[in-house]
Parts: sequence; C-alpha cells; structure tokens
Amino acid sequence: MTRELFVRLLRRTIVGGLIVVAVGVLAVYAGVFDPSPSERARGWVEREYDAELGACRELAGQRVVCDVERSTPRLLETLGPLVPDAEARICLFVLENASVVLDGWASGDTDEPCGPTPS
Repeated sequence: MTRELFVRLLRRTIVGGLIVVAVGVLAVYAGVFDPSPSERARGWVEREYDAELGACRELAGQRVVCDVERSTPRLLETLGPLVPDAEARICLFVLENASVVLDGWASGDTDEPCGPTPS
C-alpha cells in the first residue's frame, strides 16, 4: 500500500514538472519574455558604457529617447559634454535584430530629441 502511494505521488510530481516545463517553453517561443525596445536600450547602455538610463520614451522609426540617470566618463566621451542645466537625454535606435545604436546627445528642452521624424 505504501509503495503504491509513493509511485502515484512520484507520477503526479513528474507529470506536474513536465507541465511546468512545457508552459515555460511555450512562453519563451510565444515571446512572453521578449524585452521591449526601451528595456533593450537600457541593457545595452549598461553593458557598453556601465551607465544607467531612467525613463525611456519610444518614438516612431525604431527610436527610443531615454533620460540619463548616471553617466560614466566613457559615455560622456562618446556623446560629448553635457548641456548645462538641461535634462540629459540620449537618442537610441533599437533595430529589429535587437541591435542598439547610439545616435547622439540631446537636451531635455527639445520637443524631438532625436530630430525630425523621417518621411
């Protein structure tokens, strides 16, 4: 009797585990864990420049504008000097293949930090 109970419990555990794995694989292939362009931009800047980005806003044409929370000398060297008394933002392009390209520096007082929308 104890052996039958143990075998039944073991079967249920294995079936439950297989269901959890199947749901996880389905979620990955369905794109549930696919990061947004803003998340990809944040991750790229953190990996490439060890800097932190704050709020990001997605614009047309695969462009993302993000506020700079913490810059690093390497990021400043790439972008140029910070505009005094302006909210610092950078413009990034997040491409279909998950590549991220740094476009340049923009001050917070412009309506379109990335420049005009391409026609």
